[in-house]
Amino acid sequence: MTRRTLLGACVAAAWGARLPWPLGANTAIEGYGLLDAIHTVKRLGFSALEFHTMGVPEPTPGRFPGFQFDRLDDGQRRLIRRALSGFRHLTAHLPYTGLDYMASEADARTVEIAMDGAAFFGARLAVLHPQPVTLSPRYLARFRQWGDRARGLGLRLGLETGYPRSVREFVSLIREIDHSHVGATIDVGHQRRYAELIAKVKPEDRATPEGIRAYNDTTLAIVEQLVEKVFHFHVHDIDPPTWDEHKPLIHGFVDYPRLFAALRRIRYQGVLVLEIGGPAAEIPGHLRDAKQKLARQMPPR
Repeated sequence: MTRRTLLGACVAAAWGARLPWPLGANTAIEGYGLLDAIHTVKRLGFSALEFHTMGVPEPTPGRFPGFQFDRLDDGQRRLIRRALSGFRHLTAHLPYTGLDYMASEADARTVEIAMDGAAFFGARLAVLHPQPVTLSPRYLARFRQWGDRARGLGLRLGLETGYPRSVREFVSLIREIDHSHVGATIDVGHQRRYAELIAKVKPEDRATPEGIRAYNDTTLAIVEQLVEKVFHFHVHDIDPPTWDEHKPLIHGFVDYPRLFAALRRIRYQGVLVLEIGGPAAEIPGHLRDAKQKLARQMPPR
């Protein structure tokens, strides 16, 4: 670790200790190498980081950096572990592109190898996208099986909002899985197609105060119904007229003071991870700005 990254880690530890919840960022910076992305998040003073257990470590135009655990040699594993040192909280995002883990045992094995990699590098939570399939006993059994695997690895699984496409069905999925190590990752931008929200807001009304409040109501409904099963959060901003997600914190669409009050009520114990998209050159500035804004809006510890 260089003096600069060591200083960043020390600043992160001191700064993070003053916040009620750890605040981090992910390594999803297009065109970066994995080590460069990790060091960028560290230099910005974040106490938490989320890495991708998919992709490749080398800089690749148009792609986020990451790794496939079974394709890393011992030297690569040592370098990644060293880069991740200094973060107080690590989470991982499991593969989600081009996989059908309910139909393909090979794809299911890909997820399991990724879980092994997440645990190897010190993550304590792994994010997984539910598949858009009909809820069935086999579907629930798959998640319970992976919940058992996660428990053995020292992980928890956070199923990310987006599918099923309603508050009622998503909450039902988490409750019916009924596993101590399987809960929810709530992404503040993944509720745009939820049935309850579409029923309330016409497309032309998205940017109105009523439309914005309805969107925030939808996210809060998940929090308030799942309570202790809310394991993790992805945070960013939303473009008001389009409801496009993963924007810098410049629109004020997400009502963070209201969300933070709800997290305090449910005694949330997880991490808040920034997921902001855009040109790679702009991401460090966006992350720095978002970090400052969210810290100001958080309630006292």
